[in-house]
This record gives sequence, structure tokens and C-alpha cells, in this order.
Amino acid sequence: MAVPETGKAGTEPVTRPQKSIEERFIAGLGCLQQADTGCAQIELAGMAPSSPYAKILEAGVAAAQQDFDSVLRLLTPLQTNNSLLPDARESLHATLAQAYENQGNVLRAMEQLYLLATPDQSNVQLRIWRLLKPLSRESLLELRGEGQDTLTQGWVDLALAAQASTPAGAITQWRTAYPDHPVTGEFLQGLAQASPALTSTAEFHGVVALLLPLDQPVYQAAARALRAGMLAACGDAGEVRVYPTRGDKNEIVALYQQAVAEGAQYVAGPMAREEVTALAASGLSLVPTLTLNSPEQGPLPDMLMAFGLPVEGEVIQMARMARSDGMQSAVIVAADTPMAKRMQQAFLQEWKLQQGTIAATKIFSADTPLAELKAELATQPADMIFLAADIDQARRVRPYLNPSIPTFAVSHIYDGLAQNPENVALSAIHFVDMPWMLNPGHPDFASYSTAAAELPPGEAQRWFAIGVDAWHLMAIRAAGQSLRLDGLSGALHMEGNIMLRDLPMAQFRSDGVVLESSH
Repeated sequence: MAVPETGKAGTEPVTRPQKSIEERFIAGLGCLQQADTGCAQIELAGMAPSSPYAKILEAGVAAAQQDFDSVLRLLTPLQTNNSLLPDARESLHATLAQAYENQGNVLRAMEQLYLLATPDQSNVQLRIWRLLKPLSRESLLELRGEGQDTLTQGWVDLALAAQASTPAGAITQWRTAYPDHPVTGEFLQGLAQASPALTSTAEFHGVVALLLPLDQPVYQAAARALRAGMLAACGDAGEVRVYPTRGDKNEIVALYQQAVAEGAQYVAGPMAREEVTALAASGLSLVPTLTLNSPEQGPLPDMLMAFGLPVEGEVIQMARMARSDGMQSAVIVAADTPMAKRMQQAFLQEWKLQQGTIAATKIFSADTPLAELKAELATQPADMIFLAADIDQARRVRPYLNPSIPTFAVSHIYDGLAQNPENVALSAIHFVDMPWMLNPGHPDFASYSTAAAELPPGEAQRWFAIGVDAWHLMAIRAAGQSLRLDGLSGALHMEGNIMLRDLPMAQFRSDGVVLESSH
């Protein structure tokens, strides 16, 4: 069909071909891939509502808006339609997988992922693994009983093998049992090389000096929580000697020397940045040392490794995850505080490296008229919002942010209370945090529940996790193994002299905090 247009005087009218339904679908799909639901809805308006292509595109828009009930209603009847374009079938199965995952129906989500014909099967395998990895052994065994096909049983048995006390051997045995399973050798190698979470250090009997500012008000709560985590991890396997520090860079070198002279084979700490800087510049002959902060400047000596909770690392990972999800343009909404400024700068630097664009940056304080902020943001369209704020600031500003635009943040907006009704204001925000905070019921963490129960939720629990992982990292180093660990604080690996944490992502929803993806 053609639409007539008026030509110039003395010429015949020209016609402009109208888009077919298939062409509109492909265009709308491209809009969704750019996270532009408005563009997709324009294409959808030109399609007959009864068309399967219209329903698939409408489901894609619904998924982007977290309306997964509509996704299932629209797409479930179309699964047997074999006349669809390949792109349409891919979209159908990918969107259904997302909807089933949102409902916690792992088996149905896996079944949809099996049907994806994308050439990048490594991405499909990673999505399947992210469904299975957070599950307990009991849940995996139940799932194995429900899924009768060999493909599903193979995936479940692989997840069980990865939870074994010696996963490398268990994964080798798994491959013998499933020689034809499509999982790649590279994927298996990565699983085998990752240290089993908190299971390989029982033979460590080292003497560890723990240098912490236990009585300094600024650091006291974090220091005491970290000590509790390290002592819980140590148990009867080794010895932890605690040396209180005062956050004084002029005293830390002498205290370090004292600890080593008294027999410390390993050191964890100090925690204050000034102390770490002084120790790094001291020129001392060092034992293996895991500092709990980074120096103010300059590289670390060979025997020093930096570990802790730097907010910049979380922001960088969150930005990369958002970029990999197709986000291109971002609006930064930041509180007017030093910590939020650090988040903002880290995001700007990483987003530039990822070739993303910044549509606008808005700073708010306690005195900012938020209705005006909302009006200003309405004139700055973007694929996503990065919210640089703590939990109280986020609760205040969130109602003034467009809920249809994906909003991302880091762990500072989460108080550790998954069912806290005050967090309803944060609904739909995606954020990264450590496994201990998002999946505390994981079987690998069971032995730490009692020790952690005495600590308050939130930041104290994060430092407890750092203490547990610090002990295991030193044990791994003592064994001469590669410094990799699936720990409470994340999937840990060394880059230079810095321990980096790969974190899972979660989302605030009406029924609480829901784990979206594992690291």
C-alpha cells in the first residue's frame, strides 16, 4: 500500500511506501535494544494489535516496564507459532525467559533460554548459570527432580558440582558423566579455577596480626565487625592477634614492626587510609599484608595487597553492567555530599571509557525543590539514571525520578533489610551489593550466620564479610594458590596489588529485594 503525496507543480503525485508490520517490528525491536520504549511504542501504534509481531513488541515494552504478567499473557499463546521471523522468535523466548526468571520459575526460564539461537552461546550459558548459581543444594535437587530432560539435569548437576568441597575434581567427573552437554570447555575451566567459597582453608595455621582502630569513633563499628568476621573464619585453624591502632600514620610503622617481631606471619590492616599510605611508603621489610584500605597515592609494595569496600569499585562494575545491558545515555542524579561526589566522578570516568554519553547531571541537597528537579529531568531524556546517594537521600528523591527510566545505584542505598516497608520508595532501582547481603541463605555461608547475628544490618554486615574473606585470602596465599575466591563479599580476584570484587545485581520490588544476577 502507498500513501499519496503532493508533488511539485506540473508533476505527478509521488507515493511513500508504508512500512509493513514486519518492518515496524524490526524497527521497534531496535528501539528496545537501545532502551527507548517511547520509540518502540510509536512503531507499535502503526501495527494491527492482533498481529503476533505487535504482541511480541508489546511484550518487550511491558518487560522494560517490569510488567511481567502482561508478558506472559501476550507471549505464552505464541510459542507454537512457527511462521515468525527469526528475530521475532528470539525476542519471544528471551522475553519469556526474563518473565519466568522474575517469577522465580527457574525451570521455565531455562527452557526458554535453550530455544535461543543466538550465535553467542557463551552469553546464553552465562544467563543459565546466573539462574542456578544462587540456589541452595536442596533447591537444586528439587529442580533436578522437576526437569526430566538430560540438558536440564546436566546443568543442575554442574551447579551441584560447583558447590562441592573440591569443585575442580567434581567438575571433571561431571564432564565424564555428560560428554555431549553443550556447555563449553572454557566455561568449565572458569568454574574449576574459581576457589570454592570458604572451603579450601581448613589447613591454614598461620599467625595473623590484625591491625584495627577498634576504639576510634570514626572506624569503631566497622573495625569491630571486621574482627568478628575474621575470628569466625579462623575458628581453631590459626591464630589472630589483635593490635589496636589509633588511625595515626606516625604510629602505624612501629606497631607493624612490633607485630612482626612478636611472630606474625601475615598482617591484615591497617584500615585508615593515612595508615596504609604511611606503611606503603615506609620501606619496611614486609610479611604478606592485606591492607583494609588503599593508599592516598602511589603503588603498593609487592607484599601489600589492598582489600576493602571502596565505593569506586562498585560504581565501575555497576556502570559496566548497565552498559552491557544496552544503556547508552545516562542522567546522573547525585546528592550534595563528599561520598556522592566520589560516586559521581567514578561513574563519569567509567562511562566515558565505555563510550557512553551523559545527558545531564543534577545535584540535590536537603534544600532542593524536588518538584523543580523533576521538571528539569523531564527535559533530559536518557536510557538510564545513575543515582549517587545513600539510603535516606535515595528514599527522598526517588519519587521525583521517572519510574519508566531504569535507575541504577550501588550498595549505599540498601540497609540490608530485604522486607523493610520503608524501602518501597526505592521500588525498581537496580543496585549491586555483596552476596552476603543479597543471598545470606546460601549454603556456603551457613557457618557464619550465628556469629553475624549479633551485628546490626547494613554496613556492619559488609565489614563482617570482609573479615571472613580476608582470613581466607591469606590462607589461599599461604597455600601458594591463585588469589581467587567466591566469598561473602563477592567473587574476588587480584589485579595488580588490588583485590577486586565482582558483585551480583539486585532490584527493589514490591515484595522486597530480589536477586537479579549473580556475579
